Amino acid sequence: MSNLQKKMKTGKINFIMALVLLLATIIVMGVVLMTMSKNALREQVEGRMLDVSNSAAAQLNGDELKTISLLERESEEYQRAYNILHKYNDNIKLEYIYALVPYGDGNFTFAIDPDDEEPAEYGELIEMTAALKKAANGVPSVDKVPHNDEWGRFYSAYSPFYDSQGELVGIVGVDFDADDYDDTLNSYREVAVIIAVIAMMIGIVLSFVIMSKNRRNFAEMLSKINDLETEIQHLDNSLVNTSIKKLALLPANGNEALKTLAAGEMKKISVRNEYDEVNTSLENVYEKLKKYISYVDRTAYTDEITGVLNKAAYREKINELDDSIKNGNAAFAIGFFDINGIKKIYTRFGFEAGEEIMFECAKLLNNVFGASNVYHITGDEFIAIMDGKGLIDMDNYVARLDKEISVYNSGQNGEYKLSVARGCAVFDPSKHEDYRHVFIDVKANADRNKEFYYTKHDK
Repeated sequence: MSNLQKKMKTGKINFIMALVLLLATIIVMGVVLMTMSKNALREQVEGRMLDVSNSAAAQLNGDELKTISLLERESEEYQRAYNILHKYNDNIKLEYIYALVPYGDGNFTFAIDPDDEEPAEYGELIEMTAALKKAANGVPSVDKVPHNDEWGRFYSAYSPFYDSQGELVGIVGVDFDADDYDDTLNSYREVAVIIAVIAMMIGIVLSFVIMSKNRRNFAEMLSKINDLETEIQHLDNSLVNTSIKKLALLPANGNEALKTLAAGEMKKISVRNEYDEVNTSLENVYEKLKKYISYVDRTAYTDEITGVLNKAAYREKINELDDSIKNGNAAFAIGFFDINGIKKIYTRFGFEAGEEIMFECAKLLNNVFGASNVYHITGDEFIAIMDGKGLIDMDNYVARLDKEISVYNSGQNGEYKLSVARGCAVFDPSKHEDYRHVFIDVKANADRNKEFYYTKHDK
Protein backbone atom coordinates (compact mmCIF):
# COMPACT_ATOMS: atom_id res chain seq x y z
CA MET A 1 0.00 0.00 0.00
CA SER A 2 1.42 3.38 -1.03
CA ASN A 3 1.93 6.28 1.38
CA LEU A 4 -0.91 8.18 -0.34
CA GLN A 5 -3.27 5.23 0.14
CA LYS A 6 -2.24 4.94 3.79
CA LYS A 7 -2.94 8.64 4.31
CA MET A 8 -6.32 8.36 2.57
CA LYS A 9 -7.26 5.38 4.73
CA THR A 10 -6.18 7.24 7.86
CA GLY A 11 -8.18 10.27 6.73
CA LYS A 12 -11.33 8.16 6.37
CA ILE A 13 -10.87 6.63 9.81
CA ASN A 14 -10.37 10.06 11.30
CA PHE A 15 -13.46 11.33 9.49
CA ILE A 16 -15.59 8.49 10.87
CA MET A 17 -14.27 9.10 14.37
CA ALA A 18 -14.99 12.82 14.05
CA LEU A 19 -18.51 12.08 12.80
CA VAL A 20 -19.19 9.72 15.72
CA LEU A 21 -17.88 12.32 18.12
CA LEU A 22 -20.09 14.96 16.51
CA LEU A 23 -23.18 12.79 16.82
CA ALA A 24 -22.38 12.00 20.44
CA THR A 25 -21.88 15.69 21.14
CA ILE A 26 -25.21 16.59 19.56
CA ILE A 27 -27.00 13.94 21.60
CA VAL A 28 -25.37 15.11 24.82
CA MET A 29 -26.18 18.72 23.96
CA GLY A 30 -29.80 17.75 23.28
CA VAL A 31 -30.10 16.04 26.64
CA VAL A 32 -28.44 18.98 28.37
CA LEU A 33 -30.70 21.49 26.63
CA MET A 34 -33.80 19.49 27.54
CA THR A 35 -32.69 19.30 31.16
CA MET A 36 -31.89 23.00 31.26
CA SER A 37 -35.22 23.90 29.65
CA LYS A 38 -37.10 21.70 32.08
CA ASN A 39 -35.29 23.19 35.06
CA ALA A 40 -35.90 26.73 33.80
CA LEU A 41 -39.58 25.98 33.29
CA ARG A 42 -39.76 24.38 36.75
CA GLU A 43 -38.32 27.54 38.30
CA GLN A 44 -40.84 29.63 36.38
CA VAL A 45 -43.80 27.51 37.48
CA GLU A 46 -42.59 27.39 41.09
CA GLY A 47 -42.08 31.15 41.02
CA ARG A 48 -45.68 31.62 39.88
CA MET A 49 -46.90 29.34 42.68
CA LEU A 50 -44.94 31.35 45.26
CA ASP A 51 -46.22 34.61 43.80
CA VAL A 52 -49.79 33.45 44.48
CA SER A 53 -49.14 32.27 48.04
CA ASN A 54 -46.98 35.31 48.89
CA SER A 55 -49.57 37.73 47.55
CA ALA A 56 -52.40 36.07 49.48
CA ALA A 57 -50.34 35.96 52.69
CA ALA A 58 -49.50 39.64 52.34
CA GLN A 59 -53.21 40.54 52.21
CA LEU A 60 -54.18 38.72 55.40
CA ASN A 61 -54.29 40.67 58.66
CA GLY A 62 -52.30 38.68 61.18
CA ASP A 63 -53.48 40.75 64.14
CA GLU A 64 -57.12 39.86 63.34
CA LEU A 65 -56.59 36.21 62.55
CA LYS A 66 -54.50 35.28 65.55
CA THR A 67 -57.56 35.54 67.78
CA ILE A 68 -59.99 33.69 65.46
CA SER A 69 -61.43 30.47 66.84
CA LEU A 70 -64.00 27.93 65.66
CA LEU A 71 -66.83 29.86 67.33
CA GLU A 72 -65.84 33.10 65.63
CA ARG A 73 -66.00 31.97 62.00
CA GLU A 74 -68.98 34.23 61.40
CA SER A 75 -67.15 37.29 62.66
CA GLU A 76 -66.37 40.19 60.36
CA GLU A 77 -62.62 39.56 60.64
CA TYR A 78 -62.94 35.88 59.67
CA GLN A 79 -65.23 36.66 56.75
CA ARG A 80 -62.84 39.32 55.50
CA ALA A 81 -59.97 36.83 55.38
CA TYR A 82 -62.29 34.18 53.88
CA ASN A 83 -63.35 36.51 51.06
CA ILE A 84 -59.71 37.37 50.24
CA LEU A 85 -58.79 33.72 49.77
CA HIS A 86 -62.06 33.01 47.94
CA LYS A 87 -61.20 35.62 45.30
CA TYR A 88 -57.90 33.87 44.64
CA ASN A 89 -59.76 30.56 44.38
CA ASP A 90 -62.17 32.02 41.81
CA ASN A 91 -59.79 34.07 39.67
CA ILE A 92 -56.51 32.13 39.53
CA LYS A 93 -55.91 28.71 38.03
CA LEU A 94 -55.28 26.64 41.15
CA GLU A 95 -56.97 23.74 42.91
CA TYR A 96 -57.14 24.94 46.51
CA ILE A 97 -56.06 27.86 48.67
CA TYR A 98 -56.34 27.88 52.44
CA ALA A 99 -54.97 29.34 55.67
CA LEU A 100 -53.29 27.21 58.32
CA VAL A 101 -52.57 27.98 61.97
CA PRO A 102 -50.11 26.33 64.38
CA TYR A 103 -51.47 23.49 66.46
CA GLY A 104 -48.44 22.60 68.55
CA ASP A 105 -45.52 20.19 68.20
CA GLY A 106 -44.79 21.73 64.81
CA ASN A 107 -48.17 20.74 63.34
CA PHE A 108 -50.71 22.94 61.56
CA THR A 109 -54.49 22.80 61.19
CA PHE A 110 -56.90 24.27 58.69
CA ALA A 111 -58.33 27.63 59.77
CA ILE A 112 -59.84 28.96 56.52
CA ASP A 113 -60.74 26.91 53.42
CA PRO A 114 -62.87 28.84 50.87
CA ASP A 115 -63.53 25.78 48.67
CA ASP A 116 -67.27 25.67 47.82
CA GLU A 117 -67.53 21.89 47.39
CA GLU A 118 -65.30 20.05 49.85
CA PRO A 119 -63.77 22.50 52.32
CA ALA A 120 -61.52 21.13 55.03
CA GLU A 121 -62.92 21.11 58.53
CA TYR A 122 -61.73 23.88 60.84
CA GLY A 123 -59.05 22.42 63.10
CA GLU A 124 -58.33 19.45 60.82
CA LEU A 125 -54.62 18.52 60.79
CA ILE A 126 -52.72 18.89 57.53
CA GLU A 127 -49.98 16.48 56.46
CA MET A 128 -46.54 18.04 56.96
CA THR A 129 -44.28 18.39 53.93
CA ALA A 130 -40.74 19.70 53.51
CA ALA A 131 -42.01 22.99 52.05
CA LEU A 132 -44.50 23.45 54.88
CA LYS A 133 -41.74 22.94 57.46
CA LYS A 134 -39.63 25.63 55.75
CA ALA A 135 -42.60 28.02 55.71
CA ALA A 136 -43.09 27.38 59.42
CA ASN A 137 -39.53 28.67 59.85
CA GLY A 138 -40.29 31.82 57.89
CA VAL A 139 -39.13 30.76 54.40
CA PRO A 140 -41.78 30.66 51.62
CA SER A 141 -41.29 27.34 49.84
CA VAL A 142 -42.63 25.03 47.13
CA ASP A 143 -42.82 21.23 47.28
CA LYS A 144 -40.28 19.59 44.97
CA VAL A 145 -42.24 16.31 44.88
CA PRO A 146 -46.02 15.88 44.73
CA HIS A 147 -48.00 14.65 47.71
CA ASN A 148 -51.32 12.79 47.92
CA ASP A 149 -54.19 13.40 50.28
CA GLU A 150 -57.92 12.82 50.29
CA TRP A 151 -58.43 15.66 47.78
CA GLY A 152 -55.97 14.39 45.18
CA ARG A 153 -52.33 14.67 44.06
CA PHE A 154 -50.77 18.12 44.32
CA TYR A 155 -47.71 20.33 44.37
CA SER A 156 -48.12 22.96 47.07
CA ALA A 157 -46.64 26.36 47.87
CA TYR A 158 -46.62 27.81 51.38
CA SER A 159 -46.06 31.39 52.60
CA PRO A 160 -46.12 32.52 56.25
CA PHE A 161 -48.00 35.59 57.48
CA TYR A 162 -47.36 37.53 60.68
CA ASP A 163 -48.92 39.97 63.14
CA SER A 164 -47.71 43.50 63.69
CA GLN A 165 -45.16 42.24 66.23
CA GLY A 166 -43.52 40.01 63.65
CA GLU A 167 -44.75 36.77 65.21
CA LEU A 168 -45.93 33.91 63.02
CA VAL A 169 -49.74 33.73 62.92
CA GLY A 170 -50.28 31.19 60.18
CA ILE A 171 -49.40 29.98 56.70
CA VAL A 172 -51.19 30.37 53.38
CA GLY A 173 -51.14 27.16 51.35
CA VAL A 174 -51.83 26.87 47.62
CA ASP A 175 -52.39 23.51 45.88
CA PHE A 176 -51.78 22.99 42.17
CA ASP A 177 -52.78 19.88 40.29
CA ALA A 178 -49.68 17.66 39.98
CA ASP A 179 -50.72 16.22 36.61
CA ASP A 180 -51.06 19.67 35.06
CA TYR A 181 -47.74 20.67 36.61
CA ASP A 182 -45.92 17.60 35.22
CA ASP A 183 -47.55 18.02 31.80
CA THR A 184 -46.32 21.60 31.70
CA LEU A 185 -42.77 20.56 32.60
CA ASN A 186 -42.78 17.87 29.90
CA SER A 187 -44.41 20.01 27.24
CA TYR A 188 -41.11 20.93 25.58
CA ARG A 189 -39.62 17.45 25.53
CA GLU A 190 -40.92 16.53 22.08
CA VAL A 191 -39.84 19.89 20.69
CA ALA A 192 -36.36 19.44 22.14
CA VAL A 193 -36.08 15.94 20.62
CA ILE A 194 -37.11 17.22 17.19
CA ILE A 195 -34.60 20.06 17.41
CA ALA A 196 -31.83 17.61 18.41
CA VAL A 197 -32.63 15.32 15.47
CA ILE A 198 -32.62 18.24 13.03
CA ALA A 199 -29.33 19.49 14.47
CA MET A 200 -27.88 16.00 14.11
CA MET A 201 -28.88 15.78 10.46
CA ILE A 202 -27.49 19.22 9.74
CA GLY A 203 -24.29 18.26 11.53
CA ILE A 204 -23.87 15.13 9.42
CA VAL A 205 -24.35 17.06 6.18
CA LEU A 206 -21.96 19.78 7.26
CA SER A 207 -19.41 17.17 8.31
CA PHE A 208 -19.39 15.63 4.85
CA VAL A 209 -19.08 19.04 3.22
CA ILE A 210 -16.29 20.24 5.50
CA MET A 211 -14.29 17.02 5.44
CA SER A 212 -14.51 16.83 1.65
CA LYS A 213 -12.96 20.27 1.38
CA ASN A 214 -10.38 20.34 4.12
CA ARG A 215 -8.13 17.68 2.60
CA ARG A 216 -7.55 19.95 -0.40
CA ASN A 217 -6.30 22.63 1.97
CA PHE A 218 -3.66 20.50 3.66
CA ALA A 219 -1.02 20.96 1.00
CA GLU A 220 -1.38 24.73 1.07
CA MET A 221 -1.43 24.74 4.87
CA LEU A 222 1.73 22.66 5.08
CA SER A 223 3.45 24.97 2.61
CA LYS A 224 2.59 28.02 4.70
CA ILE A 225 3.75 26.31 7.89
CA ASN A 226 7.05 25.44 6.22
CA ASP A 227 7.44 29.10 5.22
CA LEU A 228 6.71 30.09 8.80
CA GLU A 229 9.30 27.67 10.13
CA THR A 230 11.84 29.20 7.72
CA GLU A 231 11.08 32.66 9.11
CA ILE A 232 11.39 31.34 12.65
CA GLN A 233 14.81 29.98 11.81
CA HIS A 234 15.76 33.39 10.42
CA LEU A 235 14.62 34.89 13.72
CA ASP A 236 16.81 32.35 15.52
CA ASN A 237 19.83 33.49 13.59
CA SER A 238 19.07 37.16 14.17
CA LEU A 239 18.75 36.63 17.92
CA VAL A 240 21.99 34.67 18.06
CA ASN A 241 23.83 37.34 16.07
CA THR A 242 22.55 40.29 18.18
CA SER A 243 21.50 39.70 21.78
CA ILE A 244 23.65 36.63 22.32
CA LYS A 245 26.65 38.18 20.68
CA LYS A 246 26.50 41.12 23.08
CA LEU A 247 26.66 38.75 26.03
CA ALA A 248 29.38 36.53 24.63
CA LEU A 249 31.98 38.33 26.72
CA LEU A 250 30.36 37.28 29.99
CA PRO A 251 31.08 34.03 31.83
CA ALA A 252 29.55 30.91 30.32
CA ASN A 253 27.16 30.39 33.23
CA GLY A 254 25.74 33.87 32.68
CA ASN A 255 24.70 33.52 29.05
CA GLU A 256 24.13 29.81 28.43
CA ALA A 257 20.42 30.03 29.23
CA LEU A 258 19.89 32.80 26.70
CA LYS A 259 21.79 30.87 24.03
CA THR A 260 19.56 27.88 24.58
CA LEU A 261 16.49 30.12 24.31
CA ALA A 262 17.58 31.46 20.95
CA ALA A 263 18.76 28.19 19.45
CA GLY A 264 15.78 26.21 20.74
CA GLU A 265 15.69 22.47 21.22
CA MET A 266 15.59 20.12 18.26
CA LYS A 267 12.86 17.49 18.39
CA LYS A 268 12.72 14.49 16.11
CA ILE A 269 9.18 13.17 15.84
CA SER A 270 8.11 10.50 13.37
CA VAL A 271 4.87 11.38 11.58
CA ARG A 272 2.40 8.78 10.33
CA ASN A 273 0.10 10.90 8.15
CA GLU A 274 -0.67 14.44 7.04
CA TYR A 275 -2.52 15.21 10.24
CA ASP A 276 0.49 14.31 12.34
CA GLU A 277 2.69 16.33 10.03
CA VAL A 278 0.55 19.47 10.39
CA ASN A 279 0.20 19.00 14.13
CA THR A 280 3.94 18.46 14.62
CA SER A 281 4.83 21.51 12.57
CA LEU A 282 2.35 23.67 14.45
CA GLU A 283 3.65 22.43 17.80
CA ASN A 284 7.23 23.27 16.85
CA VAL A 285 6.29 26.77 15.69
CA TYR A 286 4.09 27.35 18.74
CA GLU A 287 6.77 26.28 21.20
CA LYS A 288 9.32 28.52 19.50
CA LEU A 289 6.97 31.55 19.48
CA LYS A 290 6.09 30.93 23.13
CA LYS A 291 9.79 31.07 24.03
CA TYR A 292 10.24 34.27 22.04
CA ILE A 293 7.24 35.89 23.75
CA SER A 294 8.62 34.89 27.15
CA TYR A 295 12.02 36.26 26.16
CA VAL A 296 10.53 39.58 24.96
CA ASP A 297 8.49 39.91 28.17
CA ARG A 298 11.64 39.45 30.22
CA THR A 299 13.88 41.71 28.16
CA ALA A 300 11.35 44.55 28.20
CA TYR A 301 12.24 45.13 31.86
CA THR A 302 15.66 43.46 32.02
CA ASP A 303 18.98 45.18 31.56
CA GLU A 304 20.82 43.45 28.72
CA ILE A 305 24.31 43.80 30.18
CA THR A 306 23.77 42.97 33.83
CA GLY A 307 20.59 40.88 33.78
CA VAL A 308 18.88 42.90 36.56
CA LEU A 309 15.83 45.17 36.18
CA ASN A 310 16.40 48.08 33.80
CA LYS A 311 15.50 51.79 33.66
CA ALA A 312 11.98 51.13 32.37
CA ALA A 313 11.22 48.95 35.40
CA TYR A 314 12.92 51.55 37.64
CA ARG A 315 10.68 54.37 36.30
CA GLU A 316 7.56 52.30 36.90
CA LYS A 317 8.69 51.59 40.46
CA ILE A 318 9.28 55.33 41.07
CA ASN A 319 5.76 56.13 39.88
CA GLU A 320 4.38 53.43 42.17
CA LEU A 321 6.28 54.81 45.17
CA ASP A 322 5.22 58.41 44.42
CA ASP A 323 1.59 57.28 44.34
CA SER A 324 2.08 55.54 47.69
CA ILE A 325 3.61 58.70 49.14
CA LYS A 326 0.65 60.79 47.95
CA ASN A 327 -1.78 58.29 49.46
CA GLY A 328 0.09 58.34 52.78
CA ASN A 329 0.90 54.63 52.91
CA ALA A 330 4.52 54.61 51.72
CA ALA A 331 7.14 52.64 53.65
CA PHE A 332 10.40 51.77 51.92
CA ALA A 333 14.18 52.00 52.01
CA ILE A 334 16.63 52.32 49.14
CA GLY A 335 20.27 51.47 48.67
CA PHE A 336 22.56 53.09 46.11
CA PHE A 337 25.59 51.13 44.88
CA ASP A 338 28.45 52.38 42.68
CA ILE A 339 31.36 50.17 41.60
CA ASN A 340 34.66 51.70 42.68
CA GLY A 341 37.51 51.94 40.22
CA ILE A 342 35.51 50.88 37.16
CA LYS A 343 37.36 53.34 34.91
CA LYS A 344 40.71 51.91 35.97
CA ILE A 345 39.47 48.39 35.21
CA TYR A 346 38.32 49.49 31.75
CA THR A 347 41.64 51.19 31.08
CA ARG A 348 43.99 48.53 32.40
CA PHE A 349 42.13 45.32 31.70
CA GLY A 350 39.80 46.17 28.84
CA PHE A 351 36.11 46.39 28.10
CA GLU A 352 35.54 42.70 28.73
CA ALA A 353 36.80 42.94 32.31
CA GLY A 354 34.61 45.95 33.03
CA GLU A 355 31.51 44.20 31.66
CA GLU A 356 32.33 41.10 33.69
CA ILE A 357 32.76 42.99 36.96
CA MET A 358 29.42 44.79 36.40
CA PHE A 359 27.70 41.50 35.69
CA GLU A 360 29.15 39.85 38.79
CA CYS A 361 28.23 42.84 40.95
CA ALA A 362 24.64 42.62 39.70
CA LYS A 363 24.52 38.92 40.61
CA LEU A 364 25.71 39.62 44.14
CA LEU A 365 23.13 42.39 44.56
CA ASN A 366 20.42 40.01 43.36
CA ASN A 367 21.57 37.37 45.85
CA VAL A 368 21.34 39.82 48.76
CA PHE A 369 18.38 42.08 47.90
CA GLY A 370 16.33 39.83 45.60
CA ALA A 371 16.01 39.88 41.82
CA SER A 372 12.72 41.84 41.96
CA ASN A 373 14.31 44.73 43.90
CA VAL A 374 17.58 45.53 42.07
CA TYR A 375 17.77 48.03 39.18
CA HIS A 376 20.68 49.01 36.88
CA ILE A 377 20.07 52.73 36.44
CA THR A 378 23.17 53.89 34.54
CA GLY A 379 26.84 53.05 33.97
CA ASP A 380 28.16 51.20 36.99
CA GLU A 381 25.37 52.37 39.36
CA PHE A 382 22.64 50.20 40.87
CA ILE A 383 19.61 50.86 43.06
CA ALA A 384 17.94 48.42 45.48
CA ILE A 385 14.41 49.41 46.57
CA MET A 386 13.08 47.47 49.56
CA ASP A 387 9.40 47.88 50.46
CA GLY A 388 8.55 47.92 54.15
CA LYS A 389 12.19 47.92 55.30
CA GLY A 390 13.98 50.23 57.73
CA LEU A 391 17.54 51.40 58.31
CA ILE A 392 18.48 48.42 60.49
CA ASP A 393 17.29 46.08 57.74
CA MET A 394 19.43 47.91 55.20
CA ASP A 395 22.48 47.70 57.48
CA ASN A 396 21.98 43.95 57.66
CA TYR A 397 21.65 43.71 53.88
CA VAL A 398 24.84 45.73 53.35
CA ALA A 399 26.70 43.49 55.81
CA ARG A 400 25.57 40.45 53.80
CA LEU A 401 26.70 42.18 50.60
CA ASP A 402 30.16 42.76 52.08
CA LYS A 403 30.44 39.04 52.85
CA GLU A 404 29.34 38.14 49.30
CA ILE A 405 31.93 40.54 47.84
CA SER A 406 34.62 39.13 50.09
CA VAL A 407 33.84 35.56 48.98
CA TYR A 408 33.86 36.64 45.33
CA ASN A 409 37.19 38.48 45.62
CA SER A 410 38.80 35.54 47.39
CA GLY A 411 38.12 33.43 44.33
CA GLN A 412 39.56 35.96 41.88
CA ASN A 413 43.04 35.31 40.53
CA GLY A 414 43.20 38.52 38.49
CA GLU A 415 44.77 41.81 39.49
CA TYR A 416 41.46 43.62 40.03
CA LYS A 417 38.93 43.14 42.82
CA LEU A 418 35.29 44.17 43.21
CA SER A 419 34.69 47.16 45.47
CA VAL A 420 31.31 48.88 45.80
CA ALA A 421 30.53 52.30 47.30
CA ARG A 422 27.16 52.29 48.99
CA GLY A 423 24.61 54.52 50.67
CA CYS A 424 21.23 53.86 52.25
CA ALA A 425 18.20 56.01 53.08
CA VAL A 426 14.74 55.36 54.46
CA PHE A 427 11.62 57.27 53.44
CA ASP A 428 10.62 59.79 56.11
CA PRO A 429 7.27 61.55 55.47
CA SER A 430 8.38 64.48 57.63
CA LYS A 431 11.19 65.45 55.24
CA HIS A 432 10.62 63.59 51.97
CA GLU A 433 7.91 64.96 49.68
CA ASP A 434 8.48 62.40 46.96
CA TYR A 435 10.88 59.67 45.83
CA ARG A 436 13.31 62.22 44.37
CA HIS A 437 14.06 63.64 47.82
CA VAL A 438 14.84 60.15 49.17
CA PHE A 439 17.11 59.56 46.17
CA ILE A 440 18.99 62.80 46.85
CA ASP A 441 19.72 61.59 50.40
CA VAL A 442 20.83 58.11 49.38
CA LYS A 443 23.02 59.47 46.56
CA ALA A 444 24.71 61.87 48.95
CA ASN A 445 25.41 59.03 51.39
CA ALA A 446 26.89 56.91 48.60
CA ASP A 447 29.05 59.81 47.36
CA ARG A 448 30.49 60.28 50.84
CA ASN A 449 31.27 56.59 51.02
CA LYS A 450 32.93 56.75 47.60
CA GLU A 451 35.04 59.76 48.60
CA PHE A 452 36.15 57.86 51.68
CA TYR A 453 37.20 54.96 49.45
CA TYR A 454 39.24 57.24 47.18
CA THR A 455 41.04 58.85 50.11
CA LYS A 456 42.66 55.46 50.59
CA HIS A 457 42.96 54.40 46.93
CA ASP A 458 44.06 56.09 43.75
CA LYS A 459 41.24 57.04 41.39
